[in-house]
Amino acid sequence: MTNRLLIDQAEHETRVALIEGDRVVDVQIERLAHRSAVGNIYLGKVSRVLPGMQAAFVSVGLGRNAFLHADDARVLPRARAAADRLSREASDAAAANAAALAAAAAAVTAAVEPDETDAEVEVRPATPLQTQRSRRLMIGDCVADGDQIMVQVTKDAVKGKGARLTANISLPGRHLVFTPFQGGVGVSRRIDSEAERERLHEIVQPLTDAGEGGFIVRTAAEGASAAELEADAAYLRTLWADLEAGAARGGGPRPLHVDLDPLLRSLRDQAQEGVAEMLIDEPVAYERALAFARRFMPHLVDRIRLWDRPEGLFDSFGVEDVIAEALQPRVRLPSGGFVVIDQTEALTAVDVNTGRFVGEADQEATVMHTNLEAAEVIAHQLRLRNLGGLIVVDFIDMERAENRQKLYDAFRAALVADRASTTVLPMSELGLVQMTRKRGRESLSQVLTEDCDTCGGTGRVKSAETVAYEVMRAARRLLLRPRPGRVAARALTVMASPDVAALLTDSRVGMVEAVSELTDAVVEVRADPSMARDAFDLAERD
Repeated sequence: MTNRLLIDQAEHETRVALIEGDRVVDVQIERLAHRSAVGNIYLGKVSRVLPGMQAAFVSVGLGRNAFLHADDARVLPRARAAADRLSREASDAAAANAAALAAAAAAVTAAVEPDETDAEVEVRPATPLQTQRSRRLMIGDCVADGDQIMVQVTKDAVKGKGARLTANISLPGRHLVFTPFQGGVGVSRRIDSEAERERLHEIVQPLTDAGEGGFIVRTAAEGASAAELEADAAYLRTLWADLEAGAARGGGPRPLHVDLDPLLRSLRDQAQEGVAEMLIDEPVAYERALAFARRFMPHLVDRIRLWDRPEGLFDSFGVEDVIAEALQPRVRLPSGGFVVIDQTEALTAVDVNTGRFVGEADQEATVMHTNLEAAEVIAHQLRLRNLGGLIVVDFIDMERAENRQKLYDAFRAALVADRASTTVLPMSELGLVQMTRKRGRESLSQVLTEDCDTCGGTGRVKSAETVAYEVMRAARRLLLRPRPGRVAARALTVMASPDVAALLTDSRVGMVEAVSELTDAVVEVRADPSMARDAFDLAERD
């Protein structure tokens, strides 16, 4: 199976598509006006601490304040000092408890009758003693208003919500990821060979002794030499030292480190996964990619090629059609069934239907066949559309428990290829599969579309009949309202959309006639093609 990475570079837009075999599995689109901030490191300033949410708002210079939860702030200097203090307090309390217990035991022993033994006496202090534990750090232990702190963006701002931050910085390199606040060595699970995993671990483990922090070995490190890994580790430690020095100078909020642009980031993060060919359709971008590869990824140089044909790169590989289909809610299954994907602000709902597929005589087999097809398609669509957060999948109900388990296992297996972290719960009694998928950037739909001005993003508008009745009620109120010192209006002009106007003037319905008879006024209806379905205007004439 040949994997390709396609990069369509325009003046203010970069589009990246990953093709595995003959299927587009991932599409990323980034525009200059809306650059992703994920991975960027900032010297932020705490603008507000929210104890009720165990979080803080932090200004990092992105416009809207970003969000930092207490769980992501416990490596900050203030938090570490608080943790040390609480640990000492817990130790002192434990020592005091032990002393009190010993004193109570001594007092009881002194009162033992001569014919009793220590083993027969139960020591019970007068006051119950509780084991003291260091309490969990709260947001107030970690930050205070006005603090300047180093933070990293883990999730871009989405629909009115600020970016998500963490103080637990991670610095990706060519082969390694440096974690300044987490020790130890981790190896990518995508490296299948146990011998290779062990070799890499043995090389990297001594590198953690050179200072604080730890390393995660990336998939790209497979086959890397000890010298290459050591050089990567040294570079990342130097970068971290520079960041600490920059933060010490203060002056926040301001950026300390900006991640690579979409072109180079795609080479670093996606070109490693068995990609045999990288096609770039813009000469300047092609030269930049080559220069980057020669310096940091020389093994990729021969795979980078310039697409100089007259036909568009994405058109030639069918990516444009895939993008258009990914914006539609319905996805066809090979057998004739279909899946409906509905992305809302709270969650993403996925519904599976048999459609035209009637199968064979056994209904359970028909449903199982459709569900297994849907499991594969849903896993692909989640990745392609970059759907994250809470996802609920409503598979077609099946009676046999073994079939439900087989479907669950198949769905989890289909998700293995997804680079995003997923958590899948077992199928519920209602046939629902609940899962979460981590997402750092906007979904494909959020990048390419916006809420409809007419429906406000609901996907529905009022019917012509509903609007027509609203017009008549408004006309009656207007014509019958008291007009002190003035005669009642004798005429009314209604401006409405063509379909609403047609319904108002339909003699079989008699809406206009009813209002005219009730108010003794002439009602004229005019159609205005420029008006939205639910818009109308009323103008009185004496």
